[in-house]
Amino acid sequence: MGEGAPDGTRVDLPAEKLPRHIAFIMDGNGRWARTRGLPRLLGHENGASSLRRVTRRCRSLGIPEITFFALSTENFQRRPKTEVGFLMKLLKSYLVSEREELLENDIRLKAVGDVEALPADVRAELAETERLTRDRGSMVLRLALNYGARQEILEAVARIAREARAGRLTEEDVRALGERGFRRYLADPEMTDPDLLIRTAGEYRLSNFLLWQCSYTEIWVTQELWPDFDVPQLDEALRAYCSRERKYGAVSPADLAARCPQGHA
Repeated sequence: MGEGAPDGTRVDLPAEKLPRHIAFIMDGNGRWARTRGLPRLLGHENGASSLRRVTRRCRSLGIPEITFFALSTENFQRRPKTEVGFLMKLLKSYLVSEREELLENDIRLKAVGDVEALPADVRAELAETERLTRDRGSMVLRLALNYGARQEILEAVARIAREARAGRLTEEDVRALGERGFRRYLADPEMTDPDLLIRTAGEYRLSNFLLWQCSYTEIWVTQELWPDFDVPQLDEALRAYCSRERKYGAVSPADLAARCPQGHA
């Protein structure tokens, strides 16, 4: 308790209990702007600043993996073209402006989702940032772009079917894959399951985000809208996480003792 973080910030969180992977559903940009009488697009702009602050805090705490739900497939397809266009410009600007900080802080940027559907200029900057940071190893910053978890799982099944059709997998091989084997066919096989999922704006749903990976993820929801989410709210979520006992479907020792009094175990 009270140990210093790499950036010199005092930390009142037990390092050994901190999550190794945090996922974020960044909700509330539009509501943030509407409640202030501002254009919706300014909500997204301020939301990008929150992403930057959260990334810096997670890096200072030594958390090795963070994933942001930046753009769902549904939003990419259904939002007004002007809003999607602005989001693409904002993403392109972010990918360029953050490169130096990513490199200086030993952060690798990766993307998951159907990025081939993004505009060509955005894809080019994304590929360049991924290339420049691919050897960075202290933290992975992952952006889910034009992403949907059901689509990810369906695509994984399609990959397995293609290998089976090509004779590289037998029916027995498919049955023997197991969870670890199936992970090889997901969008990012190197992604670990999130320990903690944080969702802003008071919504209690996964919204088609990392359905396979979040089977045993701890969930923390805040009423704060994403542009207002900052270090104090993140630290509050981390304190809550550190106080929880993760069981993964098993019975905890305390519960087991309560059910089996001494002499009857």
